[in-house]
Amino acid sequence: RFFATQVRHLEGKAAAEYSGSHTSMIRREPIGVCAQIAPWNYPLWMAIWKIGPALAAGNSVVLKPATATPLTTVRLAELARQAGLPEGVLNVVTGRGEVVGAALAAHMDVDLISLTGDSATGQKIQALASANLKRIHLELGGKAPFIVYADADLEAAARGATAGALINGGQDCTAATRAYVERPVYERFLARLVELFEGVRVGDPFAPDTDLGTLISQAQVERVDGFVQRARAAGATILTGGHRPIVPGFEQGAFYAPTI
Repeated sequence: RFFATQVRHLEGKAAAEYSGSHTSMIRREPIGVCAQIAPWNYPLWMAIWKIGPALAAGNSVVLKPATATPLTTVRLAELARQAGLPEGVLNVVTGRGEVVGAALAAHMDVDLISLTGDSATGQKIQALASANLKRIHLELGGKAPFIVYADADLEAAARGATAGALINGGQDCTAATRAYVERPVYERFLARLVELFEGVRVGDPFAPDTDLGTLISQAQVERVDGFVQRARAAGATILTGGHRPIVPGFEQGAFYAPTI
């Protein structure tokens, strides 16, 4: 809805006279073909966030959804066709990033490439895109800090840190993955955070009383567990979690316990 209204409200300076005999015009023109690579953590939302502004500005789109989550994007393309979007304006190509993503990044007829993903992939995309100096838009991985000062409402801070760390299964580019706590309240904050983490109900994502569902895949569980085990080997103390819980009825599910 936001981008649909933006089409009708493009703002900006249209013309100006910089000398007595010349008028300078600013003319809005589409970039052209926008190749876009969406992530798996918010597959439909992120596809729309990429497609919306590109179409609103008059461009055509070739979008590659994440390998693990292509179905909602394919369905979105079907709905766009039913809605009357002309052929070739919105295109969805599925496949592995090292094949499809690399081809889009290197293609000489692509004028812009947009990636939401990890930093290593961003480096590869940037290198491939340099061949024809196409425009690049990269939203890459982060390590979001959660900061607690001594005068904070500690209950609100602990609950905020819990939600911030675990929303969407913790699979979020702005997830609160580390906390900096002012020393006078460190012990109290940490104790309450452990209590809240231990109270998180892990289970069936469709059950209304579940707080935390699965990760995206077993491969992601292995990756997360690798972070924990390397931290433990380096001397970290695991205060809660650090293991794969057994969820009745979902013994093969990609679950990982909330971990501090």
